[in-house]
Amino acid sequence: MSERFPLNEAQRAAVEHGDGPVLVIAGAGSGKTRVLTARVATLLGRGVPPGGVLAFTFTNRAAREMRERIHAVVGPEAERVWIGTFHATAVRLLRRETATLGLPPGFTIYDREDQEGVLRDVLADLALPSAPYRPGFVLGRISDSKNALVTPEQAARAAVTDFERRIAECYARYQGALRRAGALDFDDLIAESVRLFLAHPEAGARWSARFQHVLVDEYQDTNHAQFRLVQSLAAAHGNLFVVGDDDQSIYGWRGADLANVLDFERAFSGAVTLRLEQNYRSTGNILRAANAVVEHNEARRGKTLWSEREDGEPLVFALCGDEADEARRVRRFLETQRRSGRRLDDCAVLYRTNAQSRALETELRQAGIGYEIVGGVSFFQRREVKDLLAYLRLLVNPADTASFYRVWNTPRRGLGPSVQAQIEARLAAGAPGPIEALRGLVREGGLRGPARAGASSLLGLLDELHARREEPLEQLFARLLAASGYLAHLESLAETDLDDRRANVEELAASTAAFAAAGRGGLLEYLSECALLTDADRAGADGERAMLLTAHNAKGLEWGAVAIAGLEEGLMPHASARDDAAELEEERRLFYVALTRARDVVLLTAAAYRRRFDGARGGQVSRFVGEIPAALLRREGGAEIGRGAPSPAHRWSARRDEADSRPAGWDDDAPRFDDVDGGPSHGVSAPARSAASRRAIGQRVRHERFGAGTVLDAEGEGAEMKLTVRFTGSIKKVFARFVVGELDGD
Repeated sequence: MSERFPLNEAQRAAVEHGDGPVLVIAGAGSGKTRVLTARVATLLGRGVPPGGVLAFTFTNRAAREMRERIHAVVGPEAERVWIGTFHATAVRLLRRETATLGLPPGFTIYDREDQEGVLRDVLADLALPSAPYRPGFVLGRISDSKNALVTPEQAARAAVTDFERRIAECYARYQGALRRAGALDFDDLIAESVRLFLAHPEAGARWSARFQHVLVDEYQDTNHAQFRLVQSLAAAHGNLFVVGDDDQSIYGWRGADLANVLDFERAFSGAVTLRLEQNYRSTGNILRAANAVVEHNEARRGKTLWSEREDGEPLVFALCGDEADEARRVRRFLETQRRSGRRLDDCAVLYRTNAQSRALETELRQAGIGYEIVGGVSFFQRREVKDLLAYLRLLVNPADTASFYRVWNTPRRGLGPSVQAQIEARLAAGAPGPIEALRGLVREGGLRGPARAGASSLLGLLDELHARREEPLEQLFARLLAASGYLAHLESLAETDLDDRRANVEELAASTAAFAAAGRGGLLEYLSECALLTDADRAGADGERAMLLTAHNAKGLEWGAVAIAGLEEGLMPHASARDDAAELEEERRLFYVALTRARDVVLLTAAAYRRRFDGARGGQVSRFVGEIPAALLRREGGAEIGRGAPSPAHRWSARRDEADSRPAGWDDDAPRFDDVDGGPSHGVSAPARSAASRRAIGQRVRHERFGAGTVLDAEGEGAEMKLTVRFTGSIKKVFARFVVGELDGD
């Protein structure tokens, strides 16, 4: 089948490789999707049954594109191949094994808002202080445990400090609440799938034998739990084909484990490693710049991208006066691209943090240049959409407390905290779910007046919808809208964005009709798909608008022209990576990803001064700019810059001093971005150390991002005390208010 796909020699070698474990190191723009698609088609051509092929992708969009390409070659057989994201595939597997794992058949998938609602109740029950036990922080620690396949019991046994023991208790109670609600969160989908293999070996062996070949896209983004799932699925046959790029591993902060790529041969005996190095996207100059930068990393497999394309224009670096000047330079860049005949939707502006978009948005809006912020509120996260989906979720899982409390008083039905307290008491006494608990209150006369009428109205609505749950999906949704009075409820809110909210409801109705027309299943399948959709699946919206997004969100996308803004020490690389070699290498990979999004034109910008909440601060140009050979870079000055910033007339050296990793143009006396306050760190005498700061030295503390550490130095007092802390593998400067410990002022 591979002859149906145009392939170069390296691609063909990968596609036609025989059995056994294979790691394909696929550089940016090297055609990895084509290789994966051709590999699946080739397997089918060899006689492997479609149902015996499982392919993992990292977005639903990638799964759709792969299936469409395979369908174009092999026809309807493509529909029988298992292609999907890790989470979507896990849902399919778990729905078939609920009895084995003791899960309810209609288990609900909780999203972030649902999770935080559950955890807020847990934190309230434990009477834990809001700092540092914020729902988002605690959820992050729970997620880390689940991705490492650590159970609540194991977390409790491993806890050493009181802080860790409390987190473990939160984890246990949170997990108990999910089980009582018949719900799983996203991390559970993978963890429970792995548990199927570990705790139920017969069932695991059945699934491993079912799939004769397992393929994985974006393998560098897998975490430990995903690795164990892949390992288990391939255990019976060893036919594992993974495609990834260690130079594009940029999600370590959310659990991605680069060791999955670096140690592939150790994990899978007899593994073969192949490389795809021919780039079909970018000009020669862009590729040479990207290669030169990423070669400074040590933790990598090593490869050199090349292209048959022309060298193209040199990259442009513009040092601007401040963020407003930078935004004007980006605006001119977009205008130039449009005048040259390039559409705005073939242009992107990338940055390290979302906060950087403010000045850019202001400038583009004032200039009348259309733009889209990628990574904003997802359609399926909008309030009115979540409200209506919550009603539908209750029809398949009446025990879903998060969905129940989301809609029980929407529209208003006179139900409030006192009624909730009675429901919670009944749940604690063994009621099977909130709906039945409320029904018992009504039946036994526990409610009076408006509350009784409202409860009866809600129960009547849910009973009617439940009786109709087997109707065509679009009819069920239409009945929900008519019977609930939700559109009238929206109008009663008198919000300025009523038209947008009404349009969202109409779009949701259209999505139910489209889902039913495509024959993809019923209500349960629709809810699973809605829960699994992400921002990455809607990044390429229609319309002539430039894309504004973080470099992280740009992964997997490409444009003809790309501007990368905020190339300053403290932004890219981020200040948190300054003293951590591994984090710094990930920041460099992030810049590499940003560069390789561009096909033709690249603009790099930095601001000599950038306004912060505490005033303007000067900073140094990113070391990554200094790692680009001078012959590939055209420098622009023209902006007035302040003390300590590299002069726009400075001739950047292409040679990196082996004894000094700082870029040419580095000024030791320049003001620097700082982990603590962004102020100058040179030429300022240290203040006299207070008694409190002296006592802080040597104390053990914990930071929500960096973990446990020991205070090496301190200055100041109370929450404003500035600490130098040795964490595992790094030294950081932080405010005392951001750590937990026995410090004065905590």
